[in-house]
Amino acid sequence: MMQLVKSPNVMLETQVKKFDYESLHPAPFALDMIDVMNKEGGIGISANQVGLNAQIFVMKPVLNKTYGSPLVVINPVVTGISKEIEEGIEGCLSHPGLMLKVRRPISCIVEFDTLTDDFKNVIHVDTKFDDIDARIFLHEYDHLHGIQFIDRVSKLKLKLAEKKIEKRKKNGRT
Repeated sequence: MMQLVKSPNVMLETQVKKFDYESLHPAPFALDMIDVMNKEGGIGISANQVGLNAQIFVMKPVLNKTYGSPLVVINPVVTGISKEIEEGIEGCLSHPGLMLKVRRPISCIVEFDTLTDDFKNVIHVDTKFDDIDARIFLHEYDHLHGIQFIDRVSKLKLKLAEKKIEKRKKNGRT
């Protein structure tokens, strides 16, 4: 069973390799990642966050203001991003309790492989994500390249957020 990798850990700073279909089928990894994501209460998790050196992540797209079925993303490529940028609150399972305002494009055009609903076959997808789905996709995509959300904010913002966490812990709140 996969375990969540928490910061600090060099795996979170590692750019992972393309998923190798020659030696592996993605379904077992995807199912384990979905289990870890759900157990930890997340809406996305990348290979790095479970110690896997492969370009795969899972995310829960938002449908009608509720999170949908998990989407498996394999060997993703971002082919376009919007010029419009928005600052939004992000958290990360590998950084428990840390919430930061991160600037990201409000939409992205991407292509990737995914699994059919029965998890048996791999299909290729070209699509566009908007708003929270774009934010989730780009957050997880960053992980695959060794970029954490803490790398997307100023050192000052990060230190202030970390101090808030320490203060909450000191006062017995998590």
